Amino acid sequence: MRPDIDLRGFLDTRGTAILLSLSLLALVGTAALVGLVQPALFPERTSDIELTGAMLTLPLSLIIPLTTILITAGEFSDRSLQNTLLQRPDRMAVLSSKIIAATAVFVVTVVVAYAAAALFTWIGGEQIGDGAIFSSMDSVMTTQLSVLVATLLFSLAMGLLTQSTVIGLVAAIGIPFVVTTAAALSMAFGSETVTNIVAAVDLQTAAMAVADGRGEAVDLLPLLLLVLLPAALGIWRWQRREVG
Repeated sequence: MRPDIDLRGFLDTRGTAILLSLSLLALVGTAALVGLVQPALFPERTSDIELTGAMLTLPLSLIIPLTTILITAGEFSDRSLQNTLLQRPDRMAVLSSKIIAATAVFVVTVVVAYAAAALFTWIGGEQIGDGAIFSSMDSVMTTQLSVLVATLLFSLAMGLLTQSTVIGLVAAIGIPFVVTTAAALSMAFGSETVTNIVAAVDLQTAAMAVADGRGEAVDLLPLLLLVLLPAALGIWRWQRREVG
């Protein structure tokens, strides 16, 4: 396996440079905005890392699928995978390298995002307001991080299944949006049937329940339906699909 090759292939393009620059700007800008304005918005004049981190999940919910799908499915869309397989004919080794590379980009992105969140929460709370709150870091590490990990897993599954950047991005970004909207509507209208159906595909809520220690066997159903089955089918396609 050579994940370094896939990382270089992903990073050494003008499109990636633009994407990463915009992503960094979005993350730092969001962290700065939320962390610095909290003391002016709340009577306690404090800045809470939990709120800063929660707002960062919005740009991250777009950045993670973008980078993950581009790494896992990009070479299928631009038809460069044939050259890769000529140099590295072991398809499963190439696939494993891409998954490792996508995971590495995810880890770096999340670390940068929450480092910015901590910095601007401290500046907003200690330098502008009357204190910075970091006691909620446990909640950040369980609920918010679990949602981001779920986003990564679903994006990997969609990249493997679709093997197309456009379709993969539509699925990885669109399906969670539809599920979240359906969950809100089912709660508003009090439909137990729709609520149960939505719960079966609500990966993010299930991930938070498991991370909080409230998980039950039913919370594994979204993982099966949205991650394991699509990923298994995607791996099957990856090994057999004609390239050219």
